[in-house]
Amino acid sequence: MSEETARPELSQAATPSPPSSAAIPPASAASRRIMRTALVLALFGLAVSMWHFLWPSELAFTAFMSIGQGSFGLAIVIYIWMIIRDLRRRRAL
Repeated sequence: MSEETARPELSQAATPSPPSSAAIPPASAASRRIMRTALVLALFGLAVSMWHFLWPSELAFTAFMSIGQGSFGLAIVIYIWMIIRDLRRRRAL
């Protein structure tokens, strides 16, 4: 007795479903604005980091540790939030 005749449902298990005909709508203007905000925060954090690394001083270090890392952290949180929001919109989460 072959495995295919013993378990016919297994031969169908890996068959991919046809692509969905419903197109995913493009991102809204609010989503683009939020992502743009995350980008600006990340670039600002990068600018503060480069200021600290190129011209080290006490003020640059303080700005890097408080403002730079804070803007990087906020940008990452916003980015992850937008990924989760997009996955929910696509019903993947």
